[in-house]
Amino acid sequence: MRPFQAVAVLAVLGALGASAPAEDVPKAPWSLDFTHAPLELITVSYKDGTSAPAYYMVFRLENKRTVDAPLSLQFRAVVGADPKKQQTLLALPNSDAEEWVRRITRADDLRNVQELNAGGKGVLKPGESVRGIAVFGPFDREWDVAVVQVSGLDPRVLQARVRRYANGSFTLAHRAWNERNRLVVEKTSKDETWREFSAVVSFETRWVMTYVREGDEYAPNVDPVVLETERWVVAETPAPKIEMEITLPFGKP
Repeated sequence: MRPFQAVAVLAVLGALGASAPAEDVPKAPWSLDFTHAPLELITVSYKDGTSAPAYYMVFRLENKRTVDAPLSLQFRAVVGADPKKQQTLLALPNSDAEEWVRRITRADDLRNVQELNAGGKGVLKPGESVRGIAVFGPFDREWDVAVVQVSGLDPRVLQARVRRYANGSFTLAHRAWNERNRLVVEKTSKDETWREFSAVVSFETRWVMTYVREGDEYAPNVDPVVLETERWVVAETPAPKIEMEITLPFGKP
């Protein structure tokens, strides 16, 4: 297995513009660092003599903040380039595949996504790290592109400095918003008015990894799977929303 590919997963909140006082823009209370190994194929043999392929990813989470980080992870694989034929697969418990992966990696401490979440009670303490495994069901034999999305690495509700334009769109100082901010600015006329303020904002971030399979449907078990891109995105569903504006204490600008 190749070395883990490091991905810094930090919720960096700052002011949109030098004029915003730092104390008006609290940082996210928690966030998780996420690293992952390649997307791999495994053929699982069962006691009844049958076998089935499965794709899996080994990953590591670390809490570098000073507060507890609640675990509410979801791994989703969208398989296929043709929207009419796409599969959407969630990483679900698969004890047989997980046991095979633990043997291959010689890592007995790997826990699946549901075990890490612990029914909504999973928590990663400050300074702690944990290793996990995400197992997806069999991909379509002719698959060409697979997009693996990870959510739950950042809070879904934050207090931050935002800039809202007259057309209703807004920008936010958060590393997952870099691309979205650029698109908003590009679509906004130069003379459009805007207002800057602190607010409580709800949205979902996802770390997205795009894999391509180099080969054909005749030998999917030997075709190389290549990581093409990985980046942050802001999910459109649920749509990002300003929940409330925050009135600053008297005397604040």
